[in-house]
Amino acid sequence: MANLEHRNVFQHKLPFSHIVLDGDYAHVSGQLAQDPATGQLKAGSAEFETTRCMEQLAAILKSADLTLANVTRVNLYITNLADFEEINRAYTKFFPDGKFPARTCVAVAALLGGTCIEIEATARLPGGKVKL
Repeated sequence: MANLEHRNVFQHKLPFSHIVLDGDYAHVSGQLAQDPATGQLKAGSAEFETTRCMEQLAAILKSADLTLANVTRVNLYITNLADFEEINRAYTKFFPDGKFPARTCVAVAALLGGTCIEIEATARLPGGKVKL
């Protein structure tokens, strides 16, 4: 198992890694809508936050030479089920070929900074190999 350093998103000082490589898979920690330069949380519409989270996931995956096309599973944590349709509209834009990964959506009471969505992902490494 290896933690991969990258410069594509804000470098926090919290006790977790943005991405961990484990065998044939890359596990990306849950992403909230953050300003990539400052790390400040940016609560907004469900569409804005979903877009921001997906952009961050894509940036983190890029650090392992992966793309969203490598993603096999996504977990969404949302604070308001009424946002589900808006979230899906934003989410589907990141998979234009219509090949969606497996996905779970869980309603939660609250998320950090008053945000409305957190997204985590698992991606398969091509051939089980990645450059470290």
